[in-house]
Amino acid sequence: MMGRMGRLRFVPGVWVCLVGSAGADPIVDRDYAIELYEGVAIGDSSQTGTGGAGAARIVGSAGTLLNPSAPAVRKTTDNDRWSWDYHLDFLTGRYSSDYDNNGVPAVEDSGASLVTAGLALRFGDWAGAFTVTAQTAPVDGATPALDAGAVRGKLVFARYLQGADLSIGVGLQTVSFQLKPTEGTEPLFSITGAGAVAGATWLPRNESFRVGIALESKIVSGKVQTETCDPMNCQGFILPNSIESPARSIIGMAYRWAPTAWNQQVKPKYRDEHSVTFEADLVVTGTSANGNGIEGFAMQELQPSGRTITVSPRGGAEVEALPGRLRVRAGSYWEPARFDNVGGRIHGTFGFEVRALEFRLWGLRRGRLGATLDIAARYRNLGLSVGFWH
Repeated sequence: MMGRMGRLRFVPGVWVCLVGSAGADPIVDRDYAIELYEGVAIGDSSQTGTGGAGAARIVGSAGTLLNPSAPAVRKTTDNDRWSWDYHLDFLTGRYSSDYDNNGVPAVEDSGASLVTAGLALRFGDWAGAFTVTAQTAPVDGATPALDAGAVRGKLVFARYLQGADLSIGVGLQTVSFQLKPTEGTEPLFSITGAGAVAGATWLPRNESFRVGIALESKIVSGKVQTETCDPMNCQGFILPNSIESPARSIIGMAYRWAPTAWNQQVKPKYRDEHSVTFEADLVVTGTSANGNGIEGFAMQELQPSGRTITVSPRGGAEVEALPGRLRVRAGSYWEPARFDNVGGRIHGTFGFEVRALEFRLWGLRRGRLGATLDIAARYRNLGLSVGFWH
């Protein structure tokens, strides 16, 4: 989403999947980690509606959530010397009975809540973006009751290489995690780690396809920090020594059928034409050598997670059915399991957006309303979206 405009949206989902299983060994020392794993499709409304795919198509600050090269990819209607872009998204997983797919149904209406925000700036062929995603979720089975919180931030710099029709981006990703009593203010512990991200998008001019690739390094944090208790007996819990966020790679492609070629700059403010855009991503998540589930921590049991590489194919389509007025989306993806004795599950996603009004605010603007739906076994998420039409 490039241009001097932004959006506000409300969609459900779970950014960090804190996994667990049953029948594990008791925790007797601190030689274990908690794994932070992204298993379900979240992001902007167009990504959620098309099965979580978007590494080759979504641009601007929202695209940075998937691909660090996204800030330097101009919208085809962006002809200014510079432009800025932002996103602000609210998500909820309260319609799921097993939103993290750990195989143990939880009380409904107790899922995770998430907010993601970002800002991107482009000057000529150079661009930068900063995004942050924060999640809170109750920890099932914990006594006393606990809430888990995770914050993931990305700072990236990107450049568009006109001679190669290629955008490249690199940056830093940080992840922080904490557990705190539901009725308290001081966390049991908090911990932070950092890693590198990189990506590229190839959009050959006057063609109608794009290819994207993104890489995220593994994050293994430093030692758990706590000032309120003994890590070997913190309100009855033996605290972990670290957190692990596994490495991830994404390769994606998109193709757009329309009266005009996709990869070209056009003069009109809006590109109102019938179009169908298909996209597909393949998300490969690496292993966590010492990772365990958060539900296991609540029961003081080791629940190994992420011992094998997992692969998640994702795909969908967006149709501009009424040019400048209505877009509809549908897609599907496979959410792989991260631990033993629980299988993966297939998701179906749907979405639409309609143009709600047209007005002038630093130029011509169009408002929009939209909704998304993500359905899987024990997983029901509905999202509502408001913002600008692009």
